[in-house]
Amino acid sequence: MSLPFLALAFWLFPVSSANAAPLQTFKECVVGKRVSTNDGRKGTITRLDSAWSYCYVKFDDDGIETSFLFSLLNSETGPGGKTDLKVAVGTYECVTGGSATMDLRITSAATYSISDGSGKFRLDPSGRIVFESGPLNKFFSKLLPGGRIGLNTDGGSFYPTSCDLNINKH
Repeated sequence: MSLPFLALAFWLFPVSSANAAPLQTFKECVVGKRVSTNDGRKGTITRLDSAWSYCYVKFDDDGIETSFLFSLLNSETGPGGKTDLKVAVGTYECVTGGSATMDLRITSAATYSISDGSGKFRLDPSGRIVFESGPLNKFFSKLLPGGRIGLNTDGGSFYPTSCDLNINKH
């Protein structure tokens, strides 16, 4: 698919351990983010209520969704307080609003390509993917749970386009 179609799709479909770091602002509540409570329960943020600064969390232990003020949640991190983030090399199939939009090829730890061209990216410790050059440099992106890549055009916490690694596609 072409880049103009992808941009139109974003506009039409404004559609996500041992140590923990407390959430400091509501902006850190991101759908798909793994969090824990002070009593040790763990889960995933499923939706947001910006009017009340609530993050809705679906817990691993019982599957029940509960709302929390962002300040009552901790971001899960890996051993030593660091998150081991990595964008896997391979072909990702991207979907927006239930329709396939493009294939995103991660060609190395810092390069990518789509049908409209190629460029460079970097992965921040926060999980944010910054496209430094190429056809996606105007988009915002984040590494989501399960190794998925989320894309949006507004820099917000909702990623209407989700790209899943397809190990059978080259």
